[in-house]
Amino acid sequence: MHLQEIGENILMAFDTLRTHKVRSALTMTGVIGGVMTVIAISSFLTGLRQFVIDQTERFGPDLVFISKMDSIGMRGRPSQEERMRKDITFDDAVAVAELPAVEGATPQMVVGSYAPFGSSPMVKYKGTEANRPLVIGVWSNYDKIRNVYIQYGRFFTPVEEQHHAQVAVIGASVAETLYGGLDPIDREIEVEGKMYRVIGVMEKAPGGLFGGDAVEDRELIVPFETLKAAHPEIEDITITVKAKPKQFGAMTDEVTELMRRRRSVPASKSNNFGLTTPEGIFEILNQIAFSASIIVVPLSGAGLLVGGIGVMNIMLVSVTERTKEIGVRRAIGAKKADIIWQFLTEAVTLTGLGGLIGIFVGWLISLGLKLLAPTLPTSIPLWAIITGFVVSCSVGLFFGMWPAMKAARLDPIEALRYE
Repeated sequence: MHLQEIGENILMAFDTLRTHKVRSALTMTGVIGGVMTVIAISSFLTGLRQFVIDQTERFGPDLVFISKMDSIGMRGRPSQEERMRKDITFDDAVAVAELPAVEGATPQMVVGSYAPFGSSPMVKYKGTEANRPLVIGVWSNYDKIRNVYIQYGRFFTPVEEQHHAQVAVIGASVAETLYGGLDPIDREIEVEGKMYRVIGVMEKAPGGLFGGDAVEDRELIVPFETLKAAHPEIEDITITVKAKPKQFGAMTDEVTELMRRRRSVPASKSNNFGLTTPEGIFEILNQIAFSASIIVVPLSGAGLLVGGIGVMNIMLVSVTERTKEIGVRRAIGAKKADIIWQFLTEAVTLTGLGGLIGIFVGWLISLGLKLLAPTLPTSIPLWAIITGFVVSCSVGLFFGMWPAMKAARLDPIEALRYE
């Protein structure tokens, strides 16, 4: 078939679409829905992955987090086995910090909840309360380990840590809420009835995943021993560990071996503690993507199947309505292959147009996600666009084959007599 003939068939296909607008629109609905779902989900997962990459680069890709629960609770509700595990202790942090491949380590005690509706400590200044604050107790090297960005002021020193000084480094949202236009440095802040002196304010973080303040902006960082004295009942902590340059793998092995030995884990048993690494986070993302595909593929497949059946029906009706036209074309020399390609081109044009509309709607959903979550760098991967369009055209090709073959098999003489 020549390009000119393909162009003529496409023009005929669009003429048919214009003639039967409602019928064509209903037929394309399934294809639009299937392609739109693939585009929207792939956009979200791509943005989520980039968000994690950005956060990893911000805090440092060479960190390991040791916790009682697997992956610091990122896998959902902890199991009964996880809840029954021994707590991570201060002595564990001391032992980890002495490993050869460790650049630095710090225990981390948290008062408050990362969850949106969890409990929060009372933090206020002259009657004004902070919004969902988190009080975190760490060692004085925490700013070097976690790349704490100080806007003004400073982090607390080892001397202040040793003397259990009641000093605090606060997040940008805490400073804005409690002090407004005032300079917070050297002003007092009340934390659960105890007075602390503000010595530093952190830079405002890029923002949370779904808008609003980032977790760092709600933090108050204080010396570990100071917070431990105020909350002796808190036994479980986490440990943040930073590797020496080019020794991340060695550090991970050393930490794993040490923690298994300290917790008396037999060689035949798996870890009874969580060890979260950047690779572990990406593994969780891959699991999320796999779970999403289990849902998305059947939904998209159902939409494409409905669209394909609709295309087949509309093409069968079209064959019946255009029987005389087919007879005329055969009478003036059109071959069976010409008739087949005419109807296949029409079917592919119909589903391809539906695919393009689905891509456009998916792009609009991606923009909506960007508005809902400004820090989520949603983007539609090229493979999703190509796959969506190719699959939509393939649906037309597959489901249009039977009507096209039926049209080609019509007897020219009988077709000319058809009324």
